[in-house]
Amino acid sequence: MGYGLTSKMLVNLVDSCVQAKDVAPGRAMWTLDGDRTVQTTVVDVAAVKARKAVEVVTDHMAFTASPDLLLATPDGWTHAADVLGRPPPHLPGERASRA
Repeated sequence: MGYGLTSKMLVNLVDSCVQAKDVAPGRAMWTLDGDRTVQTTVVDVAAVKARKAVEVVTDHMAFTASPDLLLATPDGWTHAADVLGRPPPHLPGERASRA
C-alpha cells in the first residue's frame, strides 16, 4: 500500500475537505512541519491496491491506513503498524489494531 491513506479517508485541503481519492496535483493542503500545521502543494498522487491495512482508533476518531503510514509518536515518526498498543500524541488515542 505504500505510505498512504485509504481512498475514502477525508483529507483537509486548504479550501475544502475531500476524500483522498479526489486529491489532485496542484491542490494546496495542510501538513505538519514539526509540531505546527503549514500549507503545502500536492505534486503527485499515486494509487495502489492494498492487501494489508491498520486501523488506528483514537479518543476522537478511527481511520484505516497503510501499515507504512508514518504517525507522530513520543519516539518520533513511527509506522502505523508499529504503534500497536500505544497512542500517538497528535492523535490522542486508546489503541491501534490490525484490520
